[in-house]
Formats: sequence, structure tokens, C-alpha cells
Amino acid sequence: MSVRTPPPAYAELVARVDAFDARVQAAQGPYLRCAEGCDTCCRQRRTAFPVEVDAIRLWLSQATPALLETLRARRDDPEVRADRRCVYLNPEGRCDVYVARPLLCRTHGPAIRSASLGLSFCGLNFEGMDAAAVDAAVPADGILNLDLLTRMLVLIDAQHRAGTSLPARQDLEEALTP
Repeated sequence: MSVRTPPPAYAELVARVDAFDARVQAAQGPYLRCAEGCDTCCRQRRTAFPVEVDAIRLWLSQATPALLETLRARRDDPEVRADRRCVYLNPEGRCDVYVARPLLCRTHGPAIRSASLGLSFCGLNFEGMDAAAVDAAVPADGILNLDLLTRMLVLIDAQHRAGTSLPARQDLEEALTP
């Protein structure tokens, strides 16, 4: 498997997002229904920046042959083929590449803010609350600024793709291609 190592800035960004998650949990925890096995957000085909796909590919280069075989076979699953399930979602509703999952997957569910979406969150969370109620209930520093995160990721990805013909976005399952 050919592996392009993501730049150190990508690992730093992932670490910052994971650390920010502690603040999100403190601010939004009582309203969140996200938990291991909740896979509603994984029931679609996802794309990611090439740096994220390569991070998964790098993680998979250390995976067991059995896991790789399982994931490659899962590409033919009718739900995966019909874009109704991420290739990395196992039958128990867990992510088989959880530690290497892309930033979108790390930030899905809790309330986020962006210029184009405003305040957005998974419909399973904040039960019975509209965006205005969520905005009033959650401190501003407990809501991820998706625009800022995306700008940082775009810059890191541009550095990663420099001198290559990699596209701006890739299907997540491309990490399974040697």
C-alpha cells in the first residue's frame, strides 16, 4: 500500500479538535445522544480531503490483514454501494477506523457554527430545541467554528497535495486502495 504521510500540522489539528471535544462535552453533554453504536451520521457515503484519506491509509498500513480483508470485502456490501453506509461502519455500528477518522466525523453531532449553515446540529441531539434555544443554552466557546476549522484543513491539505495531481476531495474508501 502506497502511503503519503500527512504533514505534522494535520496531526496537530486533529489533536486540537480532539481536545476541543472535551469543552464541547462539558457545554453540550446533557443534550447529546451521540454514543458508541449511534451511527446515523455514518449512513451515507462520505468524502474527505486527501490529507484525511491518507491519514486513514497510514493507519490502515499498520492494521491486521484480517481487518483489511474485511474492509475491502465490505466495499461490495449493497448498503455501501448504494451510499447508505460508510465502508468503515461495522455491523455493530462502530467505526473500524475510529482513531483515524476524518475531522468531519470527529465533529458531527454536536452544535457547530458556520456562515453558510448558521448553527447546525444532529437532529437526534438537543431534543425539542430549535437553533435559537440551543444557541441560548450552549456557551459560545462550546460550539465549534466550522469555517475556521475548514480553512485550517484546506491549508494543510494544500500543503499535503502540493506537487501531486490529487483531487480536492476523495471518497473515504479510497484509503483502501493500494
